[in-house]
Parts: sequence; C-alpha cells; structure tokens
Amino acid sequence: MDRVRRELARAHPVLGRLASFLQVTVEPGLGVDVETSARNLRFDAHYAARASAADLGYWLAHATLHAALLHFAAPPGRPEAWSKACDATVERLLHTLGMPPLASPAAERHAWWLGAAEEGGELARSRTSGVASDEQPAGAPHHLEARPWRIRVRQAVGEALGAGDARAAVLRELLGESPDVAAHDWRGRLAAFMQRWHRAEAHYGRPSRRASEPFLLPALRPAAAHIVLAVDISASIDDALLRNFWAEVQALAGQIPMRLTLLAADTCLAPGTPWRFAVGEVPSWPKPHGQGGTDFRPVFDWIGQSGEDFDALVYFTDGKGDYPVRPPGLPVLWAVAGPVTPPFGEVIRL
Repeated sequence: MDRVRRELARAHPVLGRLASFLQVTVEPGLGVDVETSARNLRFDAHYAARASAADLGYWLAHATLHAALLHFAAPPGRPEAWSKACDATVERLLHTLGMPPLASPAAERHAWWLGAAEEGGELARSRTSGVASDEQPAGAPHHLEARPWRIRVRQAVGEALGAGDARAAVLRELLGESPDVAAHDWRGRLAAFMQRWHRAEAHYGRPSRRASEPFLLPALRPAAAHIVLAVDISASIDDALLRNFWAEVQALAGQIPMRLTLLAADTCLAPGTPWRFAVGEVPSWPKPHGQGGTDFRPVFDWIGQSGEDFDALVYFTDGKGDYPVRPPGLPVLWAVAGPVTPPFGEVIRL
C-alpha cells in the first residue's frame, strides 16, 4: 500500500496528504470487498489479492474524500439514502480529478453507524448487516472526528494552493462550499483566500559581510498583496455580523502583509471612497451611511477604471442585488450573509 499512497500523492497532492491520516489494512473474512470509515480503509484479503494497484488507489482516494467531506457525520435516519448520496458526490469529484469509475466495481460498506468501523469482526458485521433501520442513531463515536478532519482539510488545501495546484473545483468542495462542511469555518476560508496572494519577491540590498565576492545574491522578502475589500452598506446588512467580519479582516491584516483598498457601496459608492490602508496598518472602519438598495456594479466599474493592479476582491454582502453581466478580470471572494449564491467567484457563508 505504500506504493499506492505515493502514486496518489504524486498525482493528487491534496488527496495524498489527507490519505495519510487513514489506517489501511487487509483483513481476511471482512464480508465485503471494501469498508470505509472516518479513520480506516479496510480491504478483504481476497479482493486485495486480485485488485490492481489502480483499483486500490481509486479506493484510497474514494475513502479519503468520504472522510474529508465529513460523510461519516451522518444525520439520523435513512442511512441507505445518505450512503448513496455520499457515493454520488465522491464519484463526481473523482471524475473531475480524472479518475473514472472502476471497470469491475467492488462491494463497499460504509461503517458510519453504531461505531462499526472501530469494532471489526463479527460484531461489526452483525451491526451493519441486514436492512438498516431509520431509528439507528448517527455514528456517535465519529462526532469527535469532524473538527480534526476540518483542520486537516484546511492545511492540505493551503499547502496545495501554495504549490500552485489548479484543481479549483475539488478544492472548493473540500473548503466547504458543499453542505457537508459546516458554515462556521468561514474564518479559516477567508484566511486561506488572503494567504493565497501572499508571495515572496527577490530584493537586492546591502550584502552580508560574509558574502563571497564577486557574487551578489538576491534575498527573498515578503511582498504585500493588494486586496480590494468591498462592503455592502445597504439596510439589509446586520451590524453585529459586519463588526465580526471587520474584526476578522483587522486580525488578518496584522498577520499577512497586505495593502487594503476599502470600498463601501449600496446602489452607488459611498462618499469618501476609496479608503486606503498601508502594509502593517490596522484598518479602521470609516462608518459610511447606506441608502437601502444594493447594486454591485459600481464597485466593479471603479476597479476597472482605477487602472490599478489588484490581486483580489473580497465583497461582504447578503448577496441580494444587481451583478455585472461579465465576471471581472481578478479573483473574487464573496463573503455572503445569507442563502444567495453569486453567479461567479468563490463563496463563503457567514
């Protein structure tokens, strides 16, 4: 299995990193070809002997996605329906990654109810055999696994983004845009988005006295990202949520080198726009007043007419308003306080 893990990590770094947290075993008499859980991937010995390395790699990726998307935190009732929906999600993601379904499907068992994955043997098989009852509780032993897996996912995705991994569709799923990941992780997702534009540039300065002439080597120093932060100041925005969001932006500005350009708008840009904050400066909220409606186009028009080279736009809003016909030429993160999904850009739910 070590070779299978290495091949997965080489082809798909995010999955490879996350797969390292699964315990993979081969067991005789498992009663099913493959068994997946929050911590384990188990193969029946007969199936493992006849399966190819590609088959085993597929199942390793399959089980990893189940765990990363917290599928083991199953809701009470209808376990068979939940399992089918989870498998459909995982197969769609694997297809996006270029891993089509196996030519010879194997029988999989989800050991997510009643702690079956942690018991093994006849007790586990007796608990998972037969018709599942709607009265079965969600996998109680697994509820403590959710937080560690969320942390692992954020770390793995952050490493992949830093390495330039372009598999955006899968990254968005793992970051939480599917309903399988809790919405209260928005702070981590906001930090990951900001960190994405933090980079290093070469600088030539006074060389060290220990430098060997005639060589003059550059030093890598942090380069500040230039972020546009737009805030919807219409009447529908909750003041308490806005204060929480702004506090998080202030904290990030103190941790990540960035220049902030702040825009506030409802149906038009607020008087005094823009407000600019230098690298290392803690941004203060200017308390602009809104009129009630929401139109996102003035912000995008201003960005297009400014002539400045911005790295990204973060827009805080409830999502209700008029959008530009075409997406802009820079990455957009919508921090949305509500159920509305913007037509372009990444989305975090506040």
